[in-house]
Amino acid sequence: MTLPITVALLTLWSLAMVRYGRSVLFPPATLAIVWAITLFAVWLCGDVYFPLTATADAIVLTGVLAFSLGGVTAVATPLWRGRTLAAVTATRRIQVDRWLNAAVIVFVVNIPLSYLHFRQLSETIAPRESAWRQLRIAVSKANISGHDALSFESFFLPVLSIGALIAVYEHADTGRRMGRALLLVLMAAAYQLINGARSEVLLLLISSVVILWLKRGAAPRRLLGMMILLFLLVFSLGQISMGKYGASSRASLADNIPHVAEGFGTYWLGGIIAFDQNRQNPELRYGWDLAKFAKRILNRFGANYSERDRNLEYTKISPTQITNVYTAFLPYYMDHGGMAGVVALMSLVGFLSTYVYRCAIHGNCWAVFTLGAFVYATAMTIFSEEYFAQVMFLVKAAAISTLVYFIPAVTQGTRSRWTQLGEPESQPCE
Repeated sequence: MTLPITVALLTLWSLAMVRYGRSVLFPPATLAIVWAITLFAVWLCGDVYFPLTATADAIVLTGVLAFSLGGVTAVATPLWRGRTLAAVTATRRIQVDRWLNAAVIVFVVNIPLSYLHFRQLSETIAPRESAWRQLRIAVSKANISGHDALSFESFFLPVLSIGALIAVYEHADTGRRMGRALLLVLMAAAYQLINGARSEVLLLLISSVVILWLKRGAAPRRLLGMMILLFLLVFSLGQISMGKYGASSRASLADNIPHVAEGFGTYWLGGIIAFDQNRQNPELRYGWDLAKFAKRILNRFGANYSERDRNLEYTKISPTQITNVYTAFLPYYMDHGGMAGVVALMSLVGFLSTYVYRCAIHGNCWAVFTLGAFVYATAMTIFSEEYFAQVMFLVKAAAISTLVYFIPAVTQGTRSRWTQLGEPESQPCE
């Protein structure tokens, strides 16, 4: 009987946070809504999955409240006055426009190079029944071993996604170049799919929506609906191509629909069930390491830290279903001190998410291009831990966007040439 009570409390808390933050994008509101809907869906499923224990309900509720506490603390914290996008000069905006045009050409030219890279990577493992499945396994093994860490393509993928986000911002701010923004987003999504990274596609889509949301001051509902449908399509095609949960590329659409629905439910709702099962029977060997990003950096400079495989073993969530999805609470609770770890880490990420949100709504360049990743991580707490996992993307997004909009001109001649195109350099962007 604790599950319906927990759902009711989370629903009331989400309403309070939306009212307090005056937006669904306010991070504590987002987290409370995500978990209220998820646990409500688990409740509606009845006996489809193993029942959640009262302890699991308490962990979720504690995590949401701790996250909110961190968020409220961030609201009271003075903002760092960084460079805002409103201060970007008109001449620099012309430069950015031309750089994005050049980026389209570079990304198209890179297609055959990317194909050769991923083909060679795929050939490093034994053949699988699905080419995409084989590539995903090869990429995963390369990432674990670190062999692919310094390759051009591993650096190129996040840069492509960040370039697409800059194009989205430029379109949202000027109302122009919609085709270019759409092309870059689709190309970035295609590159990530070839790399076998469906979650990175979701990161890209959520970040694009968040940028449009910030600029318009309201949710782009039509685009949001289209992107949800696009992600569901990508998710379904990926599951069918890899033959997961009984889906098959040889079966008809009608035959695949129940299997795709089962897979979606397992990924969405199975995480908290699996975490609860493992909490009661902690025999699972899991690979989450919150400091993995730091170890990778140190290893590149000669250190010899071991890196655990993030791919987790499967556990049962019902008599007939298994999953290796365990929510953000697995590393927080199981690896960092139980409930104390949940409170400390959820408070920390709640503070950071809300602080970035406040900076973003004030137009700080680095925050505008990283907020989407924080929203993505918040939504993905039902699936995995992404706040620490996305640290390198956050750093790259903040650094590249700041360089694009504020790096000094290389020469005075370059500066003069742009100034001759029309508006004086000192005029800020409207």
